[in-house]
Amino acid sequence: MPDQSSANKPSEDERTLLVEIVAEQSDWEKGAWDGVQADIRHAAIAAFHAGIGARNDMSAPEADIEISIRLTDDKEMRNLNAQWRSIDRPTNVLSFPNWDAVSEPFNGEVVILLGDVVLARQTIEAEADEANLSPVNHVKHLVVHGVLHLLGFDHETEEEADIMESLEVKVLSNIGVASPYKDRKKENVI
Repeated sequence: MPDQSSANKPSEDERTLLVEIVAEQSDWEKGAWDGVQADIRHAAIAAFHAGIGARNDMSAPEADIEISIRLTDDKEMRNLNAQWRSIDRPTNVLSFPNWDAVSEPFNGEVVILLGDVVLARQTIEAEADEANLSPVNHVKHLVVHGVLHLLGFDHETEEEADIMESLEVKVLSNIGVASPYKDRKKENVI
């Protein structure tokens, strides 16, 4: 029987990003979400490496980097939006970058805390259903989106949005997920 404690340890080629996943809601481990944590970890690592590679002002760190991904519900997401964004509704994803890049020891090594990504299950399921998407693929997209925000990418201007969206599409393609923007871009052309 494999050692369960090693199941969450990153492999050597993924050592630069430690992904802590906290499921605050047991529904994240049932039905369509069974086994989603491995998909989330894979998407986060792919986004991190692509984001580092796309930034001219950033290189792979000497120390390990850690992010936390919190799997929660609409109620908590609504509270977080109200507290941090003055928005009284849940959203699908929130990113909380750690701009101070405080490092702390982890197993005797220095680890830089990049930030947190929070995902709301009910909103994600409703969006996936409405857009006729696989819920797991939608989560992968939102994880990629959230991790890129942690690396400083944004979509406040059209230019920023184009850069971030093209990077998302590249990462998603690399992990086997179709572009979530292709239909929207077709609508804009017509």
